[in-house]
Amino acid sequence: MKLISLTATNFMPFKGTLKLDFPSDSVKNVLVIYGDNMRGKTSILNALRWAFYQAAKGRHLRDIPLQDMVNKEAALEGDWTMETCVKFEADGHHYTLSRRATKKPLVTKPSRPEDFEVISGLLKDSLAIPAHLIEQEINQFVPEQVSRFFLFDGELLQEYENLLIEGTAAAQEIKDAIEQVLGVPTLTRGRDQLDTLLKEAQKEQTRDLKHVQGLEAQAEKQAEWQRKQEAFDLDLSSLKDKLKTNKDDRTKLDDELEKLAAVLRDKQKYEFYKGKEKEVEESVKSKKADRQKLLAEAWRDLLQPKLLEKRTQLQNLQDDISGVMTRRTKLEGRIEDLKKMLEQRFCPTCKQPTPEGDRAKVGHDLGVLEEELRQISVDQHQFLHLSDQIRDLNKVIKPLIWPRIASIDNDLTKLNIEQSHIANELEKLREAAKTYEDADVAHKKVRRDGLVKEEGTLGKEIDDTQKKLDEAKNQLAIISKAIEGLPGARAKKSTALVTIYRDLGKVFADSIEKLREELRLSVAARASESFKTLTTQKAYSRLEINTNYGLTIIDEHGNPVTIRSAGAEQIVALSLIDGLARTGRAAGPVVMDTPFGRLDLHHRDNILRYLPTTTSQLVLLVHDGEIRRETDLAPIASRIGAEYEIKEVNPRHSILERVTV
Repeated sequence: MKLISLTATNFMPFKGTLKLDFPSDSVKNVLVIYGDNMRGKTSILNALRWAFYQAAKGRHLRDIPLQDMVNKEAALEGDWTMETCVKFEADGHHYTLSRRATKKPLVTKPSRPEDFEVISGLLKDSLAIPAHLIEQEINQFVPEQVSRFFLFDGELLQEYENLLIEGTAAAQEIKDAIEQVLGVPTLTRGRDQLDTLLKEAQKEQTRDLKHVQGLEAQAEKQAEWQRKQEAFDLDLSSLKDKLKTNKDDRTKLDDELEKLAAVLRDKQKYEFYKGKEKEVEESVKSKKADRQKLLAEAWRDLLQPKLLEKRTQLQNLQDDISGVMTRRTKLEGRIEDLKKMLEQRFCPTCKQPTPEGDRAKVGHDLGVLEEELRQISVDQHQFLHLSDQIRDLNKVIKPLIWPRIASIDNDLTKLNIEQSHIANELEKLREAAKTYEDADVAHKKVRRDGLVKEEGTLGKEIDDTQKKLDEAKNQLAIISKAIEGLPGARAKKSTALVTIYRDLGKVFADSIEKLREELRLSVAARASESFKTLTTQKAYSRLEINTNYGLTIIDEHGNPVTIRSAGAEQIVALSLIDGLARTGRAAGPVVMDTPFGRLDLHHRDNILRYLPTTTSQLVLLVHDGEIRRETDLAPIASRIGAEYEIKEVNPRHSILERVTV
């Protein structure tokens, strides 16, 4: 079987028409669809599921109501029409399968699946298949019970990891689902029908024995155990129904609590941003006040160049006077030294006597210096006046105001951007702050805990009732065996029928166990082949299967590997799914949604290389956290026939675009 194309209209986040062409080349048989979380990857998988089986699955594999499948934005515009169409080839025939859901004429706003009319159509080589035969035709290629190996996501991998824990209710449910795929229920239904026939024959036998003298006690005893068996059957059926309802309610509450936990996180974010909003508002207020103060003094910046020029002129004049004063002081000191030399007749510096010839020169130099001193005039008043002027200017001249205003303006711009970001975040989170109620969460937690406790109680009651039912069946078997040996009963037709149905039931029971064992061994062998190809640890020799179809890794010494990483668990689960798929159906397409979440690069490479060889087509729905387009797809670059990307228009509207290489 090969998929050709998928078309969907107003399906979940995809408003309008979505068109997806699958690669048909036997070598380039890989299709990769990229998309961030919450953009619509799982919705594409569900579009295929709804096209084939008129069902879509949400978390915990629960059915999504039809009214929730219609694109929200289209619904707001009054368009409640949703349609999917898948084209595929199988056994040399070309098929077109379409389903269209439309709002019933008298319904204003659909609120339940019954508010829609669904029309299904199937063309086989352009010839229409009658509506009542559509499901039968599809089941020839992809029966719904096999869909878990055709359309599966990361949740399925986690589900299959539960198979390792024997004796749990979850493991039993998955085991039943696996056996449904592998064909065991065909024999099981035969055995159940024989059980029904056996019950009727035993009742007839009881009626017959009541009329045989001496066998009235055996008849009454048999009738008593038959009544008990019927009562235990009814009790068991009722308990199982209660357990299913309980699990559905508990799972729903788990989902609601998970959503509320997300709402709580959003509310906490809201409170954080509200606090941040207040901080930013205070900062803006403070910055604006500072700016206003600076603007009041900004006039100084206009005078600053003239003031600086004037101060420089005054400082230059002051420096000139200061230089003259320094020169005068030095001259006065030199004159004083020369006078001492003349009066004391020795040098004041070296204390040596001054020769008579040098005294004449000293007198000459003294006269020259005194004349120079007379020529130097120092205006002390002007110097002090200049100092006063410079001091007054320094009081006016301060650091420029405009750079500080510019810095504040820059800060205000950043704060305004932050305010816009905070406002946007608050708008997105405002609803969470309104809807979250601690009391509602507490109430749901109490209910959930009560349901969990009730599940345990119901499980125990089911086990106890099953034991009582088995005991009733054993007692009836003992009574029937004893009755067979009684001459008065042996001649009755009902006794012969009881014997025949009991023996046939044993044949069916033995056949079921034999088939189960053969299927388990076949699954184990195929899963081991897959595992040895997928695992990076070559020391592991094989996988060993348990009665639940759970797999254990066996090392090179024949010992079980009891401690396994999350990645190893996923590889084992993938191996099991591949083994089951190859045991339960012919090779066909496989659509995998987010399959690589916990795998390292080497395991990822092995899976990417292996899966395209075991399927007619491989469709990978991935996000950037799993696959880096530039590098991680290198091992299968030659096998990629097409690539698409999901892009968001808004939270209620995504589009699918083909990637051109």
